[in-house]
Amino acid sequence: MGIFDFFKNNNPLNSSQPKLEKIGNVEAICPYCNNSLKKKPSAKTKCRSCGNYVYVRTRPIDQEKVLVTEAQAEQIEEQWSIVNGTHEEYLASKQAFENEKATLATRFGKEPSKSDVKWSMLNKQLLEHAQNSDWGLYRNARFEMAEILRKESRFEDALATYLEICYLDLNGPRNLGGYSQASPFSPQTAFLAPGIVGRAEDIIERLNYDIEQVKQICQRVAEMSYSSLKLPVSPEKAWLKLKERIGVAACFNLRRTQQVIRPDGQFQR
Repeated sequence: MGIFDFFKNNNPLNSSQPKLEKIGNVEAICPYCNNSLKKKPSAKTKCRSCGNYVYVRTRPIDQEKVLVTEAQAEQIEEQWSIVNGTHEEYLASKQAFENEKATLATRFGKEPSKSDVKWSMLNKQLLEHAQNSDWGLYRNARFEMAEILRKESRFEDALATYLEICYLDLNGPRNLGGYSQASPFSPQTAFLAPGIVGRAEDIIERLNYDIEQVKQICQRVAEMSYSSLKLPVSPEKAWLKLKERIGVAACFNLRRTQQVIRPDGQFQR
């Protein structure tokens, strides 16, 4: 068998997995109402004709960026799991979601929102990660929660959660997998992710909070984690480091707002 035959036979698109289909609109056409859009969006946007949210995805079959419905976006996510060899994990995750959805529907007496289901699943993950001393995974679950809050425009709660994540990051969370002999936190290897700081700073600017208000929120959430998790870095020391980083982000945003757009569409300072 030649090398080309090998790749052909081992290509995910030629496997026994469900075959991939071309999904979505390549052109600037709403996938819901088929009306033309003013221009092809590069991110999720609302169609002015039907009011539905149009999603932008890259489909794996030809790498084209396409406009899709929410249901089609999920189809493309499944297609990528097929291509990446993670289809079984995708199906297991989807089944877990449906099981949690059914549980919440019984409890609420009505169908829960996707955010409600995801939040409930993340709460269970937090408990599992804490029991296994997987504090890096715990931190990641809290980040997903912060993203849900931000997308729901619950900015005060989102900010508090992002600041909590910053505090955890400054303590250097580790994943121990249930091994209790090692230290669960390592401040020596701590890393404060710029993306988290940036998200926090954007919300601070949106809410028009001053540095004292941010300090109060940060110390409140940090004190809770400090006492419950027995963290090595005190809230006071963590705030001094975080305050410096938030100041850098604020200066960056100030410069950004002072930029001028040139006729060719590029930014000019």
